[in-house]
Amino acid sequence: MVKRINILLIILFSGFLINSQTAENNLYQKVLSEYLQKHYEQVISILNTEDLSLLNDSKLYLLAGNCYYKLNKYDEAILKYSKALKLKNKTALLKLAECYTQINKPYKATEYLKIYLKTPNKLLQSEVKLLPAFSKIENEKPWINLWKDKYYNSYEKKLDEAKYQISKNDYATAFDILDKLIIKNGRRHKAYEMRGDLLMLTKDYKSAANSYLKAAEIKKHNLIYKTKAADMLFLLKKYRKAETVYNEIVNDKYYNPDILLNKAKNEMKLKKYTDASNNILQFLTYFPDNAEAYYVSGKIHSLTHENIAALEDYNKAIKKDNSKPEYFISCGDAFLKTGTFKSAVNSYSMALDLNPKIAEAWYKKGAAEVKLYKFTEACEDLKKAKSMNYNKADDLLFKHCK
Repeated sequence: MVKRINILLIILFSGFLINSQTAENNLYQKVLSEYLQKHYEQVISILNTEDLSLLNDSKLYLLAGNCYYKLNKYDEAILKYSKALKLKNKTALLKLAECYTQINKPYKATEYLKIYLKTPNKLLQSEVKLLPAFSKIENEKPWINLWKDKYYNSYEKKLDEAKYQISKNDYATAFDILDKLIIKNGRRHKAYEMRGDLLMLTKDYKSAANSYLKAAEIKKHNLIYKTKAADMLFLLKKYRKAETVYNEIVNDKYYNPDILLNKAKNEMKLKKYTDASNNILQFLTYFPDNAEAYYVSGKIHSLTHENIAALEDYNKAIKKDNSKPEYFISCGDAFLKTGTFKSAVNSYSMALDLNPKIAEAWYKKGAAEVKLYKFTEACEDLKKAKSMNYNKADDLLFKHCK
């Protein structure tokens, strides 16, 4: 009997831990999503209701500091960054340097920056020097003296050179630099990432995906590398491989909830409609004003023949953003499926107002007009579609137009 009670207590305690971890994870995703939407006061409000000392999470302190910094409340930002630093968050050193620059304490700023520049995985020299805050002290003695010391090894300097060549559109030179770095040491994950970025710019998505995957293999807990790899795999229509990487990402405590949108799109391609719908709903709890998410949700409902629900989502997408012809076309498709042909014609017309070169929209508008027995208008629109080499129009043209 005692043994059974102990087992029950273990199960209950395990459940409590899981729920606590989930709540903490949700807290991070919630504040990060608010931060990404520039709702800085909201992030501060949420975090002020939590005892951050109990959570003991440097990333939450860093986010709080970032919000205060964005609001020009530098003293409060310094307090939060200092807490993050005590929890060994090295990025806090750079943020503290920026804060002290803003309150006109260049000596204090360069003290923190000097320590930061001695840490691994720091920003490149060009990236540090281009941070807006430091433009205030670039002519000050502490800043000039700071750069008399050397903080970057030859590998980091070569990365910086490659970054510069990319900015100048000299891709050949950048490729040469990065390839040589990788040949010299195959464990250089930053070189693989930058090579992936370069390959993406040149639209070699397959090679870009491989570079990002290699970077992620070397630096296993780097979510940026994994996210870039998953997005490339999605573009390549490698949906099952992308799914594996997306799942790895969302299992990490500190994943960016922004990824849920692409994860849902990937699941939609795999016909995992329930999973896709759940991820879109979760995404919308974080980003309720995102038009594309409502559009994707509408697509999922359309694929599962829930046309009324699809219409609701398409209309929400259009309310958020009425500049996308594809939103109106999909809305027209849903009206067509529900037999609301006049509304379908109106939707296709609005898509064509935005872009009159969409042959598909002319064809679908013509098809809806056929249903309304408006053969004159239908034939005009079908002929426009045909003139754009949209051959699907042939059957309707043959049947209804002389």
